[in-house]
Amino acid sequence: MTFKETIKNNLLVIFAREPVPGCVKTRLAKDVGIAAAAALYDLMLRHVVKSVISTQYDIVICKTPESGGACFESMAPGAVVRDQPEGDLGEKMSGVFKAEFARGYRRICIIGTDCPGISSSDILRAFELLGNFQLVLGPSCDGGYYLVGLSVFHPELFEGIAWSTDEVLSGTLRIARSLGIGYGCLAVRVDIDEIADLERYISESFGTELSSAFTKILQECGWKKAK
Repeated sequence: MTFKETIKNNLLVIFAREPVPGCVKTRLAKDVGIAAAAALYDLMLRHVVKSVISTQYDIVICKTPESGGACFESMAPGAVVRDQPEGDLGEKMSGVFKAEFARGYRRICIIGTDCPGISSSDILRAFELLGNFQLVLGPSCDGGYYLVGLSVFHPELFEGIAWSTDEVLSGTLRIARSLGIGYGCLAVRVDIDEIADLERYISESFGTELSSAFTKILQECGWKKAK
């Protein structure tokens, strides 16, 4: 049975882009170069997709319009692949929530591909929390979030947020409280956007296959941690 053959109550949406050098991980690229940044992103993308695949919820990979769909279809055979809506990150997420609730899903979670520590257990926990709350967030160490889930569509949660700053989580929670929206939170995890995030993940996950692969790429590009 493929993802296309069944519609469950729960949907996981993965925001992703094709790992093209110069188009991904631009903040990392400033330190390691565009080729290494793309290779690192490709590792994260494949690891995250593999880690969250489950038969207990439907999956949609929501790609940037310029990204080809073939690479995502090979990572998650049978998964639905759609283009992201236009606009900033908030408008994109709001548009996806609106469209997928209209398709009949009752609980929807959106994640990116920058949090290699996430797994299907986190996704299942998020859906469990959405049975009691209208909003679930997975806080990241940088003040943002690696997961947002809704059981009721609230477009206000994605308006007036300073995206890509350390105020994303606090701003979202402030809006939720002002609207009286109950929320639950998952464990805090590392979201990899900059070299310091990557070094932290490698240190905390030392000896794992992904950590070793990250380290190999850094060594090949000549990166040396500042003393």
